[in-house]
Amino acid sequence: MRASFGIALVVALFVAVTGAWAGVVPLVDGSFESPSCGAPGTSCTPVAGSWVVSGADQWNPSAGAYNSIPYGTQVGWANAGGSLIQTLTTDLASATTYTLTVSVGLRNLESQSFGGVIELLAGSTVLESYNSGTVPTAGNWSVWTLTYDSGSSNPLAGQALGIELMSTTNQTAFDGVFLNDASDVPEPAMFALVGAGLLGLVTRRRFAK
Repeated sequence: MRASFGIALVVALFVAVTGAWAGVVPLVDGSFESPSCGAPGTSCTPVAGSWVVSGADQWNPSAGAYNSIPYGTQVGWANAGGSLIQTLTTDLASATTYTLTVSVGLRNLESQSFGGVIELLAGSTVLESYNSGTVPTAGNWSVWTLTYDSGSSNPLAGQALGIELMSTTNQTAFDGVFLNDASDVPEPAMFALVGAGLLGLVTRRRFAK
């Protein structure tokens, strides 16, 4: 019984130090459903404490504007030079990898020139900017993924994380915004240390029999 508890403890330590536990960083209204904009074709301003908009908004798309909606019934949008920004309640941490995923869409009848951009921020500083994902065809969506590794000692650690969604040319739509984090994988020496602990416990259990 004692040996089994020891093995479980070492396994838990291994999971913790290898970053096997990944977390979801909380954000507000990543699918732009609040408030309800009303009838199709109607735009509305996101609720306070979620997205701050400039040259942008959220809306309940008109019939035929998109072939489908990835999440819910509403989407966010930004015209050329516009943005949607949300400051999160989670601070940037060192030794952490962040993964931001966003569905980006191009409205039917919109020009094929596409200029969507997604960014991860710490305070007012852009940590990583991404605009090279698959360009959606008219009426459709593509999932873009931005990855940022904060490194072992980040000078911006402790500043609030933020997300910015922008368009540089025609109107870009956004939906399904998610941010995850995971602790970085440790040095090989840490794997060796944990492995040695597991081996020792197994060996001790065999001799105890």
